[in-house]
Amino acid sequence: MTNKLLKPVFLLALTFFFLSITNSLMAGEVGKGKIPADQLSKTFKTLAWGAPIWDVPEAVAALKTGKDTLWVDTRPESFFKKGTVANAVLLIYNKKDKEENTLTPESLEKAMADKGIAKENATIVFFCQGPKCHRSYNASFAAITEWGYAPEQIVWFRDGYPFLFKEVQENAKLKRKAKRYISDAGVKQL
Repeated sequence: MTNKLLKPVFLLALTFFFLSITNSLMAGEVGKGKIPADQLSKTFKTLAWGAPIWDVPEAVAALKTGKDTLWVDTRPESFFKKGTVANAVLLIYNKKDKEENTLTPESLEKAMADKGIAKENATIVFFCQGPKCHRSYNASFAAITEWGYAPEQIVWFRDGYPFLFKEVQENAKLKRKAKRYISDAGVKQL
């Protein structure tokens, strides 16, 4: 009886092993609108390279505490100026080696230092214009696979600023303390 159970368990374990390797090999930067569909599902909570995924509830909870968290807006400056996450820094990222990128290992370290956050204790949350926006997704990939950050330090805020803004706008409790969650430019639009 033990041998009969051992074979299916072994095959199942082997299948999961190969799936995880396949996911890791397929992981990488993507173009605009090319984030894999499974990673857009609200049930998908960890990227192939190990970074946790936050949606609005996790972002709101983190913004309430604010402990050693650096919020990085990877969108173009024109979006940032219209509204962003409270106390976020603008470090533009598209794909590796794009001229428009201001997000680099050096600029990220400087942003942490400017906010008084120690690199070894930091949680860095990358966000952009919503779930299908590739910028923050790609930034999280680069930070872990190229810049040496541990997966538990990097977060992809999948919903991004527009969904956070909408939640603050529609939730009276959050709206009363909007400055805790969104920038002054965003608050003016409420």
